[in-house]
Amino acid sequence: MRKPLSAVPGWAAVVLAAGLLAACSSSDKSVDTGTGPTVTEPPPTTVPTGPMKAGDIMRVLSGNSFRYTRPVNRTGTTTFNSDGTFSYQESGKGEGTGIWQASDGSLCEAFNPTSFLPRGTRTECHPFKQTAQGAYSAGSATFEPM
Repeated sequence: MRKPLSAVPGWAAVVLAAGLLAACSSSDKSVDTGTGPTVTEPPPTTVPTGPMKAGDIMRVLSGNSFRYTRPVNRTGTTTFNSDGTFSYQESGKGEGTGIWQASDGSLCEAFNPTSFLPRGTRTECHPFKQTAQGAYSAGSATFEPM
């Protein structure tokens, strides 16, 4: 013979009620407005702050080509080879080559002599950082992937 619900002890009724409420609840707090599938916004992308480690700079640059902009409207493209060399094509000037090295927080470059840069340059290091998703700067130059 079944006992009537009123015969169930008080604590058991509380446990039963809590179980029923838990079964009805959901961790999904979205409200179906009937307008289509729920779209989840991606988390905002943040640009790392502070100096980049040498290994991170090497991973970003090695084997990749970039469009660059330098002061006084100097623009062009450059490719950083994994062997520590680079080649570039500067708009209105021509082609050139050089060597590069990453150090913690900096990109170091030396430009080989060319017709428009007869002495080349000695090695100069400039702070290297990410300025936007996929864009970087070294000193006053900006680099965007191609």
